[in-house]
Amino acid sequence: MLSLRNLFVLLLIALTLSVGAQAFPYSLKWKREVSLLALGGGLSATGHLLETEINPLTTEQLAAQRRSKVWFLDRGATRNECPSARRLSDQLLRGAILVPATLAAGRSTRRKALVVGTMLAQTMLLNDGFTKMTKVLIRRNRPLTYNEAYQPEGKLTNDARQSFVSGHTSNTAALSFFTAKVFHDLYPDSPWRPVVWAGAAAIPLATGYARYQAGKHFPTDIVAGYALGATLGILIPQLHKSPAEEGWSLGVTEEGLGLSLRW
Repeated sequence: MLSLRNLFVLLLIALTLSVGAQAFPYSLKWKREVSLLALGGGLSATGHLLETEINPLTTEQLAAQRRSKVWFLDRGATRNECPSARRLSDQLLRGAILVPATLAAGRSTRRKALVVGTMLAQTMLLNDGFTKMTKVLIRRNRPLTYNEAYQPEGKLTNDARQSFVSGHTSNTAALSFFTAKVFHDLYPDSPWRPVVWAGAAAIPLATGYARYQAGKHFPTDIVAGYALGATLGILIPQLHKSPAEEGWSLGVTEEGLGLSLRW
């Protein structure tokens, strides 16, 4: 599997070789930006506040849990316990934070750093908000709470009740798919676009698998986190696309139905 370091290098090469970027495709509208930032920040702050209200499992509740009651597709995770996989997932998450920085290799991105930075902040705030709110509202016990081999102190925390969705997976997906989407829009003729998209898909996939092997998440946690992060990573830049500067459109104007030609 493509390592994060190799992907980082490939992204830099892709941006260096991608000449002839189109006119910058994104724009800001202050009402929209403030609304998205406020929504993401509010959800994130509320989720982290509610996290303090989660009571850890008691020893009696742990003893009453039965692996046989876990959905059969998720049951395998209850037998996993791998510290090295947990450390790897942490390293992948920290490394994924650097992935959007590769966009700075493009001149047009550096000139529009405020626009890209605003979109990235909105993406990550919303992702953190939706992820944390889902965790604290559903309060699903992690797979490790079913595993007799896992250290008891790791089961008796409020974090042990925040399995759904996988935050590591959703965050890496948001970061990597955001980068791929912006690259895709900036360089429509680049032959590197399939490589960038493949790398964006691989990073959260590797992260999620590591979380599964560590006993931290069920497969359904990982799939949901992947979908959430990837959706936001693509959706937020798409919401900021500027109107086309040329072409034609058919729609309703103040005078009625009309055909508009822009060149």
